[in-house]
Amino acid sequence: MSGKRSFTENINDGCFWLSDNHCYLQDAQTVLAVQSSNDFEEKNLSNITIDKYTVAPWGKDNSLPQRLLAKMDKAEIVGSNANFNWQVAFGLGPKLVKLVRDHHNNRVVDYWELDSGDEYDWFEQNDIPLFMMETLTDLSYFANAFPIMVFDKDFRKIQGIRHREATFSRWGVDDKTGEIRQMLYSSKWGTCKSVDDITAYEVIDEYNALADVHFFMAKREKSVCYPVYMPSPGRPYYSYPSWYSIFRSGWFDQISSIPSLKRAILKYKLGVKYIIYISPRFFESQEKLNGIAQDDTKARIELRNKLVKQINDTLAGEDNAGKTIVALKEMLPTGNSVSEEKMITVETIKNDISSEYLDDYETGANVISYAMGVHPSLIGAVPGKNSNSLSGSNIREIFLMKQALTFPMIDRAMRIFSVVRKINNWDDNIRVVVPEYIFTTLDQNKSGKQESTNAISQ
Repeated sequence: MSGKRSFTENINDGCFWLSDNHCYLQDAQTVLAVQSSNDFEEKNLSNITIDKYTVAPWGKDNSLPQRLLAKMDKAEIVGSNANFNWQVAFGLGPKLVKLVRDHHNNRVVDYWELDSGDEYDWFEQNDIPLFMMETLTDLSYFANAFPIMVFDKDFRKIQGIRHREATFSRWGVDDKTGEIRQMLYSSKWGTCKSVDDITAYEVIDEYNALADVHFFMAKREKSVCYPVYMPSPGRPYYSYPSWYSIFRSGWFDQISSIPSLKRAILKYKLGVKYIIYISPRFFESQEKLNGIAQDDTKARIELRNKLVKQINDTLAGEDNAGKTIVALKEMLPTGNSVSEEKMITVETIKNDISSEYLDDYETGANVISYAMGVHPSLIGAVPGKNSNSLSGSNIREIFLMKQALTFPMIDRAMRIFSVVRKINNWDDNIRVVVPEYIFTTLDQNKSGKQESTNAISQ
């Protein structure tokens, strides 16, 4: 549904909007929950041409990062989980160290932190802890990061590395081959019409990074993009975190709408017998049948209000006893088979609506946390009667397991330092490391925590 409406707005004979996507059917004592459209649909996306650049769109309307951030603002648990994931990966933060090796077998046995020298000056001038925070945040939210390397004036060394916002970064591709050629940076995606709105960077091949850096230095490129991403099967340009499934499954819509819906129900003392969940595909199919264009907002709203009135009339009144709502469904192709997607689902409220929603919120929060790889006990107990009450030892073990599972993301983020070290001719024993954050018992350490020497290094 489009546009914000208040409860006092009666669209047609007893149908009121409680929130952006919830309509109350007064006579039928029914809440109509309109699920949001699938912002992550990638079917039939066409490249965008802006002057000399061909842009690979990132989601529908080339605006998936912006849509994602707007969605996350509606459900605190999603943003909290995403932040928790990058914070665990960050650990004690990156440190510049010199490795200590065993003289007999050359194995690393320890390290000590540097606080002087050219390498230390480079580390400090580039604010590497902040760089890592920004890179890990982008990986946690989007599974993609777009840092750049800046060369010195003589094109012999990497003077610095800088973060570039993933929300403003897109891939420029070859028209014929589809291969990535540039990283295109703009804060005006969706409205930019000119190359003046875009900053282009050549792109390093991560499988041939050293040779590519030397190549672009020889071409006297001032800066280049070093792509960082988490693997995502079947996606040629932009990786997607697996937890984006919460938007496709409907769990995000459900949990994000509960607070505003519950407030409206309690405020106006509404009786609720049914909740009807409607897929956006239902309205899309009706708009197509009625020949309504996607950009005709007025006609789309009128049609949707008409359909809402029909549902209300079907359910309400003694004269309509025995009438039914047809639970439409669509068969969608999935590989060599088909899957069933229900367009309309009717749920009967058996108990008090407030308690039902509390149970729904608890279930939804747990499902979302599961999808994002965050145990609820690590970020605070989920509200409700089934709140977690694990022991400190169990929580500590869960945290250590979670920390171990972040190693691939840390490794991807730190690959760039291996290139810097070799191009800038650092001592081979000087490395950027991220120490593990180990929680202990108070009898072992008064602070309850210690730094592990099992650091991830590059």
